[in-house]
Amino acid sequence: MVGIDTGGTFTDLALVEGSSVRLEKVPSTPDDPSRALLAGLERLGLGPGARLRALRVVHGTTVGLNALLTGRVARTALVTNSGFVDLIEIARQDRPDLYALRPVKPPDLVPRELRFEVGQRSWPRLSDGALETVRSPSARELAALRRAIARAAPQSLAVCLLHSYADPEIERAVARALAPLRLPLTLSAELVREHREYERFSTAVVNAALAPVVGAYLQRLTQALGDARLELLRSSGGTIPARRAALEPVRVIASGPAGGVLGAARAAREAGLERMVGLDIGGTSADVAFRRLGTRRAIEPVQHGSIGGYGIAVPSLDLHTIGCGGGSLLRVDSSGVLSVGPQSAGADPGPVAYGRGDELTLTDAHVLLGHLASGAFVGGRLELDHGRVERAFERLGRRLGLAPRAAAQAALDVARASMRRALGVMTLQRGEDPRATPLVAFGGGGGLHAADLAASLAMPCALVPTAPGVLSALGMATAEPRAERSLAVLAPLSRMNARERSAQVRALEREALRELAESGQRRSGAECEASLDLRYEGQSFELRVPLLGGDLRTRFAARHRELYGYTLDDREVELVNLRVVARVPSTLPRARRVKPRAAPRSAFAGTTRACFAGVEVRARLVERAELSPGDHFSGPAIVREFSGTTLVPPGCRASVTAGGHLRLER
Repeated sequence: MVGIDTGGTFTDLALVEGSSVRLEKVPSTPDDPSRALLAGLERLGLGPGARLRALRVVHGTTVGLNALLTGRVARTALVTNSGFVDLIEIARQDRPDLYALRPVKPPDLVPRELRFEVGQRSWPRLSDGALETVRSPSARELAALRRAIARAAPQSLAVCLLHSYADPEIERAVARALAPLRLPLTLSAELVREHREYERFSTAVVNAALAPVVGAYLQRLTQALGDARLELLRSSGGTIPARRAALEPVRVIASGPAGGVLGAARAAREAGLERMVGLDIGGTSADVAFRRLGTRRAIEPVQHGSIGGYGIAVPSLDLHTIGCGGGSLLRVDSSGVLSVGPQSAGADPGPVAYGRGDELTLTDAHVLLGHLASGAFVGGRLELDHGRVERAFERLGRRLGLAPRAAAQAALDVARASMRRALGVMTLQRGEDPRATPLVAFGGGGGLHAADLAASLAMPCALVPTAPGVLSALGMATAEPRAERSLAVLAPLSRMNARERSAQVRALEREALRELAESGQRRSGAECEASLDLRYEGQSFELRVPLLGGDLRTRFAARHRELYGYTLDDREVELVNLRVVARVPSTLPRARRVKPRAAPRSAFAGTTRACFAGVEVRARLVERAELSPGDHFSGPAIVREFSGTTLVPPGCRASVTAGGHLRLER
């Protein structure tokens, strides 16, 4: 099994063979991400000519995300009901930036001239919810529609009809008429069989816009990998076969961050933590996710979200992302204010320390402050140019009126303030107390900020997992195959009895298990979990409640009270959606006790001068490869390893937990 995470600066690979793990890290190639991926496989001995037939490759990619954010998507057409071509542009009429004098909307993925109308109308009857068709398009109308689309020459097509969640056949009929166009087709009800037309339409349009881009990338990659079985990581944390991801790329749009959450959750379980807030600091961004770990399922996807201003209604992990990573550029504006990010130096030219770029980054600040050095960093293959960094900070310091090292420390302070705000979004704004929530920091820069951030928020500890810089790739290598199905009901809970609910759930389970079987998974090893989306009558949004576990209304009321502090006992409870997740479970790690002992002398490799909180001290150099579970030592220290560096400030104690994870406590 190989997990591969393509990031903005590095592409990380983890080869897992039983209990053996091999890691690799190569510079990303933004012009064609597959080049770095194949180069990394070659370093692992899995290049051209290697035996790949039995190899399973799980890939997390930002190809779709980058295409969406940069607007480099396919020319996409939309077919919808007469009079509703502007629905995707009207959206929810909300204002993400409430006080912006000149609000900026994302570009339309479907220009006005590529929106086509079809004479179809149907709606659910009020009496029983059955779909009542009032008008269907004629064969002549569909032929004229086909000719009009052909003249417009789109590259991809989305068919989105009102109330198709109740009967997907109304979209399939239109799709059959348009099949001669030989275009990639996305049907909204096949992708998201739920109500809320804007979210469903927007999801289908995003999928259609990305399908040719992601499909071409996956086709090249599949051919290059030969006999290997290629899967992608879903935004919700499971895996999906490459051929299905090519048809439904919207499901893998946030696959990279999802791998990090999976890896962090496994590490936290192994270290004996019951909850965590994960912080993944990469080259371009920092991703934050909160998770409780007390149940069998550590990862609970959220359903609706927004990426780049576009509504996305497929399951995705609850993540908060900021543009603040190791490659984030340090800029001084016209008023003399220092900022860090969101612009990034990327893999090329990269930080000044890499010898090609001229613009300072957050990584360069760590280099100047003595936190990073050549040697263990990326196996010594990347030589850091300290003199070039110092000269660049002299120039920045003159603009700020600061000494070079003071300017570097200011950059760290600005970046950590942004990271603290992001951690607050996923704890304080979710009603969670950071003082009771350990921080799990990973990514190439996670260990550089872990102790400082945990102390500033009074967190009980910070955990830097084993191989933090490639944890996302490790998470992908241990991800579970997964299939998800949902069905809109939109009826009082009392109208559908337990037998009827069970029948609908079994139908969804059969569909999900069929998808797993098509991807080569055995049905006998799969598990299914069902849940319901419930709300009080008159409410706009719903809460997720597991199907099993006692009276549904009672459990919904308890969850509502936990989140909002009240219940509406006099209101009818409505069943909005049924949901089923089928997956092939992997073995979860167990926490084990370790016997504490002082770290061995072989772990210490001398000392170095480094700055902590603006004060230069002599810090011990610690080789993480020489540490074992139970070992402990005190700061100031700098822990070095292949995929990252961890700072242990003065007054901080580091100990190694089960699994080799580094726990930092004041």
